[in-house]
Amino acid sequence: MSPLIAMDALLPSVWAPLLLALAALTLSRYWFSSRERHRLPPGPKPLPLIGNVLDMPTKNLGPSFRDLNAKYGEIVYMNVLGQPMVILGSYKAVYELLELKSSISSDRAPSPMADLTGFMWDFALEGYTSRWRTQRRAFHQLFYPNAIKNYRPTQLRQTHRLLQKIVAAPDDLTRHIQYYFGATIMGVVYGLDVAEDDDKYLKIARKAMDIFIEFMVPGRYLVESLHVLRYVPSWFPGAGFKRKAAEWRKDVLALRNVPFDAAMENTANGTGRPCIVSSLLEKQAQLDDEAAKEHEEMSRDISALAYITGADTTFSDIVAFFLAMTIYPDVQRKAQAELDAIVGPNRLPTFEDREYLPYVNALVKECLRWHVVVTLGIPHRTIADDVCNGYFIPKGTVIVTNAWGISRDPEAYPDPEEFKPERFLDPNTRDPMAYVFGNGRRICTGRHFADASLFIIVASVLHALNIEPPLDEHGKPIHVEPKVTTDMLLSYPEPFKCRITPRSVHAEALINTECLDGDD
Repeated sequence: MSPLIAMDALLPSVWAPLLLALAALTLSRYWFSSRERHRLPPGPKPLPLIGNVLDMPTKNLGPSFRDLNAKYGEIVYMNVLGQPMVILGSYKAVYELLELKSSISSDRAPSPMADLTGFMWDFALEGYTSRWRTQRRAFHQLFYPNAIKNYRPTQLRQTHRLLQKIVAAPDDLTRHIQYYFGATIMGVVYGLDVAEDDDKYLKIARKAMDIFIEFMVPGRYLVESLHVLRYVPSWFPGAGFKRKAAEWRKDVLALRNVPFDAAMENTANGTGRPCIVSSLLEKQAQLDDEAAKEHEEMSRDISALAYITGADTTFSDIVAFFLAMTIYPDVQRKAQAELDAIVGPNRLPTFEDREYLPYVNALVKECLRWHVVVTLGIPHRTIADDVCNGYFIPKGTVIVTNAWGISRDPEAYPDPEEFKPERFLDPNTRDPMAYVFGNGRRICTGRHFADASLFIIVASVLHALNIEPPLDEHGKPIHVEPKVTTDMLLSYPEPFKCRITPRSVHAEALINTECLDGDD
């Protein structure tokens, strides 16, 4: 072989690695220069291999993350087992990164536990994909402001039943409220009537909701950070999460399928009530077989999601409302005076009264601010490198919003721990709707339905009932402390006692009359 030919043949094998090395060097220099121009946000110093695992709060999540922001700034950077993460502690940072730059900050990190438990029908957990956009669009069509007006009769009927149940057994307050939301959503979505005690549909939904809350707690399952663990055999030591997920899966899929199958059967035999599922099935009947099958799968997904997104969040807000009224009697009296003047003594409030009740509306907003249910929201993830407030945010960074911390900003809300609806009579006060339901393209599409439920319950309860602190053995009021559990995905008021009575004999009679009329 000619030496010239041999040298020519070697050229590709010699130059290719050199060119690749040069390209890698150029890219790395560009990447590092970008990081030098815009440094990472401040944060606790990471340890080798595990990063900031030990710095991650596990209790009192809202206050704990607020303390991190107070120490390091409104954007805190952490690295958890190689996963970059930022904690946003101000509305300014949230608005810039999640609202103005929502095109690159609306992804979700993969969740092995969601997949293992069968929860991937919940499109809120899915990444920024075409499937997510399709399902979100379909869900929005069912819950945008004009659409939810169709659900008002069910909300009103269940609200009047709630009042009646509270008067009959005030000590079972939380059970009545939980039933209210379960019954309302099952009626609106599936057209199903449910029993208060031992109802099979509510039991299915409760199990699935408890599972969702359990596996969504940050740091609860190591597989959420070390995804490779999902491939460990279930019999392997330390793989209890896989065995647990397998047990949960049947309960999770039951929520998606059992109520939907019942509604579909009722619609087919002509005994079903108009509801979301019946409207979806009407559209499905106009499609060919292939499209109809895809539409049914999507319908099952978005119907089940309505329960997950609405039941426990608004339930927690309403319990917090009763807690606030127990502690702040002056607020209660002001709202009742406004209701007496606008609604009068001979009927209960309706949705049409809302625009004439500024103080009650302010009270609803203060409920959302004073008790932030989803303390840290559901984390977003970036799909590209970015710069926020001069700090470099790498692609793939998980974004955690401390909504609770934002609600305690003393510049936006003086005396933030106090329950003061008056602050929202000023139109310039930041509306908690801007952050308690999420942000950007991931904002909760069911927020208008939740807000409507909160309003009609607050207005109806205050118009018909008095809420007072419990009495000691001497007949004197006992001061109630506002204690909240914030160690999970959702926060709940800790159990408390209060006295609930009708405002008058006439008010109690009015409740019973409305319930009878609603059953006709």
